[in-house]
Amino acid sequence: MSQALYEITVNALLDRDRPLTAAEWDAAVARVGGNRVPQLLDELDDAGLVGPELAARAVPEAWAGADRPWERLPVERWRELFAGIGRELPG
Repeated sequence: MSQALYEITVNALLDRDRPLTAAEWDAAVARVGGNRVPQLLDELDDAGLVGPELAARAVPEAWAGADRPWERLPVERWRELFAGIGRELPG
């Protein structure tokens, strides 16, 4: 996916005034692809669009779905995301 298509996807999601549903998250993940999912998660979480139930699933999925996830987001951000769901950073 090109950067432009990624940005269109993210901007469309950021225009929402409520947390994403699991189905909306799944559609966004399918659209952006595994290696961009950590960035997607980071942006949507910062905007308050990832509720606790979705985060419990989305954070480990974003970590597992990306090649070298520690290169996709800073390790400290990963620690924050995992702590937010009551888990420790894998590995």
